[in-house]
Amino acid sequence: MWIGFRLSSTIGPVDSDEPKRRRREPRVRDNPMARIAHEVMVEAERAFRRADALAGGMEAHLLKRISDSTIYAYTNDRPDRNVPPGDVLLAAALAAGISLDEKLGVLREGRGGGVRAQIAEMREELASLRAEVSVLRGSPADDAAAARAERAARRREQVRRSGSAAPAGQSPPAPRRAGRGMAP
Repeated sequence: MWIGFRLSSTIGPVDSDEPKRRRREPRVRDNPMARIAHEVMVEAERAFRRADALAGGMEAHLLKRISDSTIYAYTNDRPDRNVPPGDVLLAAALAAGISLDEKLGVLREGRGGGVRAQIAEMREELASLRAEVSVLRGSPADDAAAARAERAARRREQVRRSGSAAPAGQSPPAPRRAGRGMAP
């Protein structure tokens, strides 16, 4: 008669099939970045007026749908609210058109609203300078017409001079016809 027991059951599992969970320090909920993340999520939800609409707007950027309850967990005013992960925060800001630079105070006094605003300002300035120059000189179309007329006068003068300098017995070359094709 054999009486036995399993040694592994008394010691515990040696090789577990469960993946080991990574331990991570919890986020500090009242840090300044967590407050900004909360503000962005609240502002994004207000922009869409409902959590499900915000989730739909974020879905294209995250390639998955965030549940309404998850969004509410990021936007509630309880002290133990969740802080959204970076990808969710970025997707919410992008979907709602919120500038994270402005929220973070990255914009400096000299920048005045980012690169796009600077480009728009420069275009306006360039257009006004062009308008001033065209008033002083005349319109660009007038300048182009005057340049064409001057070139035509120079060509006529060159033809006239070359015709008088032709050797005896030769006729001056015939003026060329305007256009691209050759005459038959």
